[in-house]
Amino acid sequence: MGTVLCILLLLCGLLLVDSIPGEQVRVRISVSGDTVVLQFLLPDPAAVLEGFLLGYGRQSGATTLVTLPAHGAPYQLETEAEPKYLLAVRPVPRKPVEKHCTGVAALDPPLVAGSLSPTAVFLSWGPEPHREGEVMEECLEEGFYTVRYRRRGGPWAHQSSPTAAAVLAGLRPASRYEFRVRASRGQRHGPWSAPLLHSTGPGANDMHFLISSASRLDLWEESEVFSSQPNSDLDAMGKKRFVAPHVVYKTDKRPEEPCSVTSSLLFFPGEKPGESDASTPPQAPPSNLTVVTVEGCPSFIILDWKNTDNHTQEYEVISTATGPDGEEVSVLMTDQTHTVVENLRPESSYAFKVKPKNDLGAGPPSEPVTFSTESADPRVSENASGKDAIWTRFPFRTAPPSDCTGQQYVKRTWYRKFVGVQLCNSLRYKIYLSDSLTGQFYDIGDEAGFGEDHCQFVDSFLDGRTGPQLRPQQLPPRTGFYRAARQEPVRLGPLGAGAPAGYVSWYECGTPIPGRW
Repeated sequence: MGTVLCILLLLCGLLLVDSIPGEQVRVRISVSGDTVVLQFLLPDPAAVLEGFLLGYGRQSGATTLVTLPAHGAPYQLETEAEPKYLLAVRPVPRKPVEKHCTGVAALDPPLVAGSLSPTAVFLSWGPEPHREGEVMEECLEEGFYTVRYRRRGGPWAHQSSPTAAAVLAGLRPASRYEFRVRASRGQRHGPWSAPLLHSTGPGANDMHFLISSASRLDLWEESEVFSSQPNSDLDAMGKKRFVAPHVVYKTDKRPEEPCSVTSSLLFFPGEKPGESDASTPPQAPPSNLTVVTVEGCPSFIILDWKNTDNHTQEYEVISTATGPDGEEVSVLMTDQTHTVVENLRPESSYAFKVKPKNDLGAGPPSEPVTFSTESADPRVSENASGKDAIWTRFPFRTAPPSDCTGQQYVKRTWYRKFVGVQLCNSLRYKIYLSDSLTGQFYDIGDEAGFGEDHCQFVDSFLDGRTGPQLRPQQLPPRTGFYRAARQEPVRLGPLGAGAPAGYVSWYECGTPIPGRW
């Protein structure tokens, strides 16, 4: 199935050309008065085209969903001269489809949403790589997707879609919605995807109300993922978890699942910093400073706050740790209204505050909020009290680059080799092995899986999350160490195409690096 082609059209005569893998699709657009004529030109006249056109603009109820004709036939639309249109089309495979249909698809990639108007949202997603017989596109006549969505505190609404995209109309302007999607076939359903939180645009009377609106803390009160109370009052070591009005717990992590900064940040979409023509330093401090913590993950938290001064260009996030050696202060800079604070110590007390800044100076800081981290999970790594971090920052030579491009750390391992890690963040990194500190550091291949047991090299007892998970024949050939099972000695040899072992570009093992054991 070709990917969806989405084009934003302005009402003017133009020719748009875009490429779809395996196809060359051209859209010819002509405009005369209130008439828009679209003609889809494909190199193969036997191709079947499907999709929709949605018009929107100044009127809140201007959404119009129409089905496009197949086989590239022209379509003529009488409009009310709205200034914008969204067009989404894709070609249907021409080859006969073999129906295996033995399962339903699980959705792993995150949902993506965009506001079309104050009352309409365009939602898209994609299935993860599946085992044979579980691909939804193999069951075109029988498979479909179900989207469910709701406003904060409201009931769920449902909508079906035959493709991996949907337009949800009739929404309330300037409102926060939660979206989920699952794949279905007949009466069989896959699991619901991770939720996406998205705000609709303001209507004509809602602009003042919307003015960066309630905090995320208020909006998450009815969420299935976030809660003001943890699932369990006690952590893995039986210590009582810290609970306060300014703390939100992310409660959906399974006990055997490694902690992940990356997946937690998916719930905090990036904001485009607004332009500020500041004439003075910020005058008001940020408000609603909230600590978001993942239950069972003591090494990081996410701070979220609300901006209250339109002169703000960036924020200084100040973290103060209190311990036996006194106070330890660290500072982060960000232009977002949230940030992750990593490498926190288990069973430690912290205070956080946020200070607004611009080119002319700094404004007053927010009121500080306190937080105490929970105990380290003994299932993740061995806890040797009193030991300093065994990771040493050291630049080493690697094979072609990985997805992780941050700092490099090394340590000795019981394999009588050196382990090297390159950070994406403290909980996501690429793992390498080498026979010498100054020699080449190699990828680690897996003959029986996707490197989940390689977390053993960073002293984690969990099977980690790894990615992208590709078979050896899908990977460029490399030289590296490889094995088939945990505890098995490694051998140096070929990896990737033409070899029995594949490799991955990152690992999440639940063990923060650098850290303390």
